[in-house]
Amino acid sequence: MTVNVVQDFDEAALADLVHEYFDVPRDQLHAAATLDELGLDSLALMELMVVLEDRSGVELLDQLQDLSLASTLRDAAGVIKSAAAASPSAPSAEQHLPTPRDGG
Repeated sequence: MTVNVVQDFDEAALADLVHEYFDVPRDQLHAAATLDELGLDSLALMELMVVLEDRSGVELLDQLQDLSLASTLRDAAGVIKSAAAASPSAPSAEQHLPTPRDGG
């Protein structure tokens, strides 16, 4: 995954995370794919949110109750982006979402 500013988080960034952490093949990762179709369960969804919190420094878990396994990658990315923007701990534009390869 490339380095992403939290405020610019989109379905491509989410697809990269899903691929990296859950080994979902890239050919299945499209904006209209639901989390369920990608083989994620509720535990994987929580793990994904924890990864996002850890990497962004933004508290997201309490704000992401709109997400479900029926959410598409596009829906989920929008909810994550909105939650990050609404979070009082949202990082400045200079801070970024490091990738697993960044060692972040």
